[in-house]
Amino acid sequence: MTHFSAFSPFSGTAGYRRAAAVALGAGSLALIAGCSGGTGSSAASLTPRTAITLAADQAQKVNSMSATMSVQVSGASSESTAGTIQMQLKPGLLVAESLDITAQGQTIPMDAVLSPKAIYLRSSAFSALTGQTGKAWLEIPFSDVSGSAGSALASLFQNVQNGDPMTQARMLAASKNAREVGTQVIDGVRTTHYTGTFTPQAALAKLSPRLRTQLAPLMKLITGDVRFNTWIDAQHMVRRTSEVESVAGETVTTTVTITSINKPVQITVPPKSQALTPPKGALGGTS
Repeated sequence: MTHFSAFSPFSGTAGYRRAAAVALGAGSLALIAGCSGGTGSSAASLTPRTAITLAADQAQKVNSMSATMSVQVSGASSESTAGTIQMQLKPGLLVAESLDITAQGQTIPMDAVLSPKAIYLRSSAFSALTGQTGKAWLEIPFSDVSGSAGSALASLFQNVQNGDPMTQARMLAASKNAREVGTQVIDGVRTTHYTGTFTPQAALAKLSPRLRTQLAPLMKLITGDVRFNTWIDAQHMVRRTSEVESVAGETVTTTVTITSINKPVQITVPPKSQALTPPKGALGGTS
């Protein structure tokens, strides 16, 4: 019998937190996608709060997008994730990621596909188990992830699927000190750069009661203010966003750069014949 503890550097509870982090990164991108799209006045003529909020107004026009993402964790542990993401928002929400995850001195490539109900992972880190079954993918249903992460992931995806992808913009708009920094060219596109901070409590207050209840457990893990930078072009499209927050005593820096909008993407959910689902309870009690 093969134990899940063989999946270094994804072993044990910490390993499944990393898997959840991969999914949360995609969930964040889904919300950032809601800030992309629309036309109107030049961002330079708007107040920072208006520019940030306006970036979400016509999110329903975004059908697909691609981006690069990096997540750096520093503190007691030092871990990083970097790679590319493709996202289909319509007609149904799907995400595909190709990542390099560095932890415990090892760098391991990983492919991930996310649907509204599960995350599918493919990596040599899982070959000890999947190799015995002839299946290439590990399927982790969100319903099997204990604690707040599983329900929050499902809520994030359901939120976007239901046509309310403006959560991220509302959170950034909670800032009371957002200011314009200047202009910068991102991938050949001229943007206006805004920066500021917001508290988790203020961000939650901007959300609907339903979303506030769903996201409160995750937001409570953040201590102190969240620092952000966002770059918005003249058509109110977010071209890059970066956030820095403190979680469980460690500093997490997430940066997403959007490289294309409404261009074709190719995302396929692995068939059941190629996906192995771990027994319920194997993901541990903490996420």
